[in-house]
Amino acid sequence: MGIKNILNKILSKDKKVVIMGLDNAGKTTMVSFLQTGTFIEHSPTMGKQETVMKVQGVKISIVDMGGQKDFRSLWAGELEDASFVIFMVDAADPQRFEEARKELWKISPLLEKKPLLVLANKFDLKEVASINDIMEAMELDKLSSFEIIPISCKTGYGIVKAFKKIYFKLTGKELTESIKPKAFTIFDKSGVPLSSKSSEDVLKGGLFSAITNFIKESFNTELNQLKLEGHTIIFSRSENLLGSIVLDNAQKIDPNEAEESLNELLTHLENMCPELKSGDVDGDKISYLMEQYATNLM
Repeated sequence: MGIKNILNKILSKDKKVVIMGLDNAGKTTMVSFLQTGTFIEHSPTMGKQETVMKVQGVKISIVDMGGQKDFRSLWAGELEDASFVIFMVDAADPQRFEEARKELWKISPLLEKKPLLVLANKFDLKEVASINDIMEAMELDKLSSFEIIPISCKTGYGIVKAFKKIYFKLTGKELTESIKPKAFTIFDKSGVPLSSKSSEDVLKGGLFSAITNFIKESFNTELNQLKLEGHTIIFSRSENLLGSIVLDNAQKIDPNEAEESLNELLTHLENMCPELKSGDVDGDKISYLMEQYATNLM
């Protein structure tokens, strides 16, 4: 199941979700990631920005509140009818934790009866504060109720996990996924595998060899799918990459949904690796991006 499909199913209730936090925390970037499944640069939000998502006829309102000082006075007014509240923290900027703490505690009386999720953003970077450090700096343990999750609105790390929490809080139900991929592999144009992510050791031996050989022979042809060893392998291309996704035949398989999931991953890698257009391939970078993105898919 692709990120957009997962998130569409999660956010399929007529509820209002308010996202707040300091400027440059990544709030607008996260909203656009929910819509597109990839990272897009954004200018700061002025005032507030409401995004309406219609899923199976149900309207979802995601209100992104501007984080600059001039707009923080608007936060309280949006909380009155909020079904869920997200407070975003820039985990790579500990110098602003105290400022974030003060702003969170200003609105804390309005959060006592509302589910609160603190998202520690920018965990794709090497130098970030630990979750424990963020909790201590913002005195989160003094709140009546909260949860905190590390994410990256740039690489996608942890975003679906975060919204599974929201889904459960809003509905009382666990989110179940119709497709659980067993493995993803990304190849370059010549069919050389660049990175693989697997939930099990399914890519060892003959299966991985068969996928690799099929890729090398078929990159410039119309690819579809291959059935082998109790698995269905679906292939797809982007401008500079090719990918495969392995599914267990014992599952109820929706090839279109699986292909969409793979296409989202390829699009994200192309977006994050503009150097591919000039023929430069950084296998380590692609592996890292795969690892981050796969937290949503496996």
